[in-house]
Amino acid sequence: MNKIILNDNFEFKQKAILLVPTFFFLYFSCVGLQTFLNHKIEELNVSFFIMLFVFSIIGISLLALTFSKVGFKVQDNELYRILSFLDLNFYSKKINPRDKKIFSILYKKAFQRNDYLSAGGADVSYNFAVQDFVLLSENHLEKESLIKLNSQKHSEELKLFLEEFGKLKFEIYSPNFQ
Repeated sequence: MNKIILNDNFEFKQKAILLVPTFFFLYFSCVGLQTFLNHKIEELNVSFFIMLFVFSIIGISLLALTFSKVGFKVQDNELYRILSFLDLNFYSKKINPRDKKIFSILYKKAFQRNDYLSAGGADVSYNFAVQDFVLLSENHLEKESLIKLNSQKHSEELKLFLEEFGKLKFEIYSPNFQ
């Protein structure tokens, strides 16, 4: 099995938002664990153990999701988009190219405003380039987005990976309307 891990699943501000419920569940899991260690099992009821288990599972799952990374893998000559945490794949989605055995990279300029920083009236925004990997039909009229990357390094790595292991052909996007 060949795989490539590219970049984080969430941006910094999205991670900050996800960390609030994550710490909530993990905090109450730790409090429950301390309660369990400080009391006799006979003094605790079944609902305590259920809540401890549920809060622990939700907290660990949110932590893994918050710091997950996006990538691709090839298994049994099939291409999958994966989410992984600490080299453990916990979600994979099969990419079904059907008649789309061609991919291209579309370059776009984008800009993002940081509204949470501009409360004082200053316009805090930044420009960046986005490389959008798309699957194309033979005449390039139908396209399906695979992933959008901000890093040129990751873009080159993914291009080589899709050509070598994904058995996809790279072409420059030029639709044929005939």
